Amino acid sequence: MIKTIRKRKLRLGAKLLFIFLLLLVIGAVWQKVMMDMELRKYPPKGHIYRINSHDIHLYGTGKGESTIVFIAGSGTPSALTDFYYLQSQLQPYARTISYDHAGFGWSETTNIPRTIDTVAEELHELLHKAGEKAPYILVGHSLASLEALRYAQKYPDEVNGILLLDGGSPEYYAQDSEMRSYVINRVFAGFRATGMVRALGNVGLLLPFTGENIRNKQLPDEIKSLDAAMYYNHIGEYSNVDAIKNIHANAQSVIEGGHLKDIPLIILSSDTGEDWVKSQKQLMNWSNDSYQETLPHSEHYIHWSNREEVLGKVLETLKLN
Repeated sequence: MIKTIRKRKLRLGAKLLFIFLLLLVIGAVWQKVMMDMELRKYPPKGHIYRINSHDIHLYGTGKGESTIVFIAGSGTPSALTDFYYLQSQLQPYARTISYDHAGFGWSETTNIPRTIDTVAEELHELLHKAGEKAPYILVGHSLASLEALRYAQKYPDEVNGILLLDGGSPEYYAQDSEMRSYVINRVFAGFRATGMVRALGNVGLLLPFTGENIRNKQLPDEIKSLDAAMYYNHIGEYSNVDAIKNIHANAQSVIEGGHLKDIPLIILSSDTGEDWVKSQKQLMNWSNDSYQETLPHSEHYIHWSNREEVLGKVLETLKLN
């Protein structure tokens, strides 16, 4: 009797395992078919430039005396959709630029290590090849704080100011856990490859790790589907692994690069805990002309959770230039 019960349990376990594996295979095929379809459905909205042996997508809009360069945070699927609101609202006031990091949006993957100097030099070449007029106001989200600071260190005459959107300090990133970021990336890579992220999204559950849960519902209808496709196809993108592995070294390079002197530095912070508060205070020491403000009831993708306040601060920054 006991042996019979055990055999039944083993058969049931084997059936459940088979069904689970079958669902994973079906999900992976579904994901591949949808990715191929969406690649054809959504051609680049901006222009593609050959930079450092790989293609980089740049989207520019608006006119004005100032040029604002938006730099997406680590793992953000599409810079165009992430900064869509700000770029749309700023069209009458300034020229605005956003671009996709390697492997995201419409930018090509690359085997070139994502050191902070390489990334800053590629942005410099991209802006010059695209004919964008310096000096720039750099607006960086999250880990892009390192990229914005390094660009200003290398090309100070090309930077009129920096606005950080919940960006961390170099001191913070020099100590942050690369392994934690790596594990999160790999977990979501598995969710993406097996179609689980797409399935969850189709039933209304958009995961918050790339701001999708607050961004997508605020986008106009014609951009929502593009944003969702970018999210389904790039969350947990392997191209981001190299950037994650270089976080400590990149932060140290910025620290060694030194003070920004009189380049204006504006820091908009989310209210997300004591460690982050310390990081925001550290950032204020990077310029003689710095200002920090914590926005209440905010999330890490602060330009979506508090989009009107962020827009207002960008407009204030423009008036100073």
